[in-house]
Amino acid sequence: MEQPRKYKGVYWLLFFVSAAGLAFAVYSHWPWLTLILPFVTTSFVKALDII
Repeated sequence: MEQPRKYKGVYWLLFFVSAAGLAFAVYSHWPWLTLILPFVTTSFVKALDII
């Protein structure tokens, strides 16, 4: 039985974009830094196919 192919490229792209946004927020001392964390963590977990 074959497993359906999962396309994880979108999740990797979202992870790298949100990680870059997080790095910029840390560098610029953005007050709402924690609003980016759910995007970074969720996209990383989905890209690794943990959930």
